[in-house]
Amino acid sequence: MKNAPLKVAPLKIAPGTPLLVTLRWNADDIQPVGRLAWRDRVAYLEYDEAFLASKLEISPVHHPAEPGVIRPHDIAVFEGLHGVFNDSLPDGWGRLLVDRRARQLGIEPATLTPLDRLACVGEQGIGALCYAPAIDVWDASGPVLDLDKLAVDAHRVLEGAAGDVISELGQAGGSPGGARPKALIAINEQGHAVHGADDAPDGYIPYLVKFRGSDDPEDVAQIEQAYAEMAKAAGVRMPETRLIAGAGKQRYFAAQRFDREGSRRLHVHSASGLLYADIRLPSLDYKDLIALTRFLTRDRREGAAVFTLAVFNILSHNRDDHARQFSFIMERDGTWRLAPAYDLTFAPGPGGEHSTSVLGHGKAITREHLVGLGKKADLKRGEIDDIIDAVAEAVTNWPHFADACGVGSASRKRIAAVLETTLKEGGVRMSATSGIRKGLTQVRGGQGEDAAEVFDRLNTKPDTDDT
Repeated sequence: MKNAPLKVAPLKIAPGTPLLVTLRWNADDIQPVGRLAWRDRVAYLEYDEAFLASKLEISPVHHPAEPGVIRPHDIAVFEGLHGVFNDSLPDGWGRLLVDRRARQLGIEPATLTPLDRLACVGEQGIGALCYAPAIDVWDASGPVLDLDKLAVDAHRVLEGAAGDVISELGQAGGSPGGARPKALIAINEQGHAVHGADDAPDGYIPYLVKFRGSDDPEDVAQIEQAYAEMAKAAGVRMPETRLIAGAGKQRYFAAQRFDREGSRRLHVHSASGLLYADIRLPSLDYKDLIALTRFLTRDRREGAAVFTLAVFNILSHNRDDHARQFSFIMERDGTWRLAPAYDLTFAPGPGGEHSTSVLGHGKAITREHLVGLGKKADLKRGEIDDIIDAVAEAVTNWPHFADACGVGSASRKRIAAVLETTLKEGGVRMSATSGIRKGLTQVRGGQGEDAAEVFDRLNTKPDTDDT
């Protein structure tokens, strides 16, 4: 049963009103989590007694379920909000839409608190967390969805226009994170699409579809689909992806949502939210991500999956690998697993470096560095070499994936020229472009508390079993 939208004060909840947080596993299984309050620019969480008795942990690193009022681990990272709830908020495109909508309603976006923004998410966010009272941000939209029109409208918004297109764009994609315009949709076997922020109708599968940004190449969708196919060939855990045909030669990249399984919703938590890793800074190292994965999942295989993804990001020149690009899924019984990979594409990264470093290195990453990283995942040398070689072979076949997905000649050659510099027969050659060769500086991963230190403080060690 849905909470009635709040109509009295558009986009803002009444001062002093707490948000009720629930896990909506499905329409008939809604589990209270607790209450969120806002005071002096800081959020305070109090877990529900029944939730404490359930022994579930929605954010076990810094916010284990315990009695009392709980402040965020670091109030500076997420504007005074807890990391687990910040994961429910859109960044980039979704935040832009909410801000534009606020101005339409005569509200200065800077006056919106994180709790106001969570109320705007309501029950339509990524994952299973829901917030009440919910605010009805967008005008009601019909079930018929025109992706070509949404793409044109998205371009208008990026160019500074708003008008009557904001509501439809917000209805379709006001919650997802990331910079590129996107929409939550549901598709049936015939390719018919409907708005997908709510539960998908029978016969429809929920997807997230992306539109081209103002600085993206014309074939950005084809590039991302080629990277998805290349990642699958490399052994990276991926969701189902597809290209949706639009008007003329227009194509849209779509990925099946991994936070929905039929009528079930799953709790999703990013590495950024778990570790309070600021995505605006080089705040994560892959060794910390591996340690976090082992801590959450107690499964050596999940650590190997992270290592495979790390190797792919390095060899495929996907340097926009910040901490919100890695997520974990929690099932109803409290078990965790690494979520499928997403946002894999050719990306230069900030300053030409990886957002997530490899043992402190943001570029000039060698096979030796990757081997050292594999050892952090408790992998044997033979396993490490097999993973590196499998990824290298897949990346070497970039021209094949690019051709199969319709990547344009200019993009195919431009990307191939860079990828060639990362590979050599059976291994890795990390000489990069001429501009990178001129200054090989190292960056340190992990601003603030190191993940391993967190686990030591919790007196909890990742398991070392091979199962």
